[in-house]
Amino acid sequence: MNRRNFLATTAAFGAVSLFGMTPANAAKITNPGIQQYGIRGMVRENMERSFEQLAALGYKEVELYRLLGKSASEVRTILDQTGLVSPSMHVILDQLIGDKLKTEIENAHTLGQQYITLAWLQPNERETLDQYKHHIEQFQKIGEECNKAGLKFAYHNHEFEFIEIDGVVPFEMMMDQLSSDVFASELDLYWLIDAGKDPLDYIAKYPGRFPMCHLKDRRNDGKMMNVGKGDVDFDAILSQASKAGLKHFFAEHDKADDEAVFMAESLTAIKSFEIR
Repeated sequence: MNRRNFLATTAAFGAVSLFGMTPANAAKITNPGIQQYGIRGMVRENMERSFEQLAALGYKEVELYRLLGKSASEVRTILDQTGLVSPSMHVILDQLIGDKLKTEIENAHTLGQQYITLAWLQPNERETLDQYKHHIEQFQKIGEECNKAGLKFAYHNHEFEFIEIDGVVPFEMMMDQLSSDVFASELDLYWLIDAGKDPLDYIAKYPGRFPMCHLKDRRNDGKMMNVGKGDVDFDAILSQASKAGLKHFFAEHDKADDEAVFMAESLTAIKSFEIR
């Protein structure tokens, strides 16, 4: 994964970036975010206090995954009171079918979100290419409905989408058959690397298709780490942020030893990163 030396000797990519910078310049991430799942224990215990802590540390965005018994308007009030915004909500496939999608769209509007993001596919939903073909048909319709409502449908990857089925990589199948108008990708760096893939290869293959990412760190032995404590070459990846289309950057850890430490250490790392 270490391509820092290669990138340092490569000519900067052309044109003014999406961040309003010339190619030779870099900028800090001004909207550091976190996935609620990474601090789910704290949020389950007290959402208001947890969001206050996020804001006090310097987080600007939080990607939700559950409302935890609260209404969307109640969570919006907490967001507003703490000065946080929520660009995206993680959901499962069942929440995107029929009238349930209407509910998610209404919730997204109430919460001020831009994206409704499919968190993952259940094991029994991803066994065959025929299932993925069916999902592609579903995703087309879901994306169209989200667009009508002024929202975007996004998909968050794990590692399984990069495991070939009958010689086909499901992630590439979805990206190739669904246009950027109806299907955005939230790039989870840990899982992509865990699948043995290089994020830079996918950014090059699908430029502009990744408006969001999970800054999830990984030690070379596979252990998930707080952001900045592992071996993921964030410098190399974020040097291509403009090319990727990245606008939102969420720290995440699936099972942090200490959620408060994860929250603080990860923000320190994110503040040190530069994007181009």
